[in-house]
Amino acid sequence: MFVILFGIILFLPDSIPIHFNWRGEADIVVHKFFLLIGVIIPYSVYWQFFREKRD
Repeated sequence: MFVILFGIILFLPDSIPIHFNWRGEADIVVHKFFLLIGVIIPYSVYWQFFREKRD
């Protein structure tokens, strides 16, 4: 998942809006490499709760 996202990030613009206000204007904008940090969270949840446990 990390490798695929890194490949996609190379084609994105430097600033990416992640939140819009009620008028449809972007009010929170992050740098494109911030998305790589966001990959860690779902992977950690999967690893903690949904991974098959071996006894």
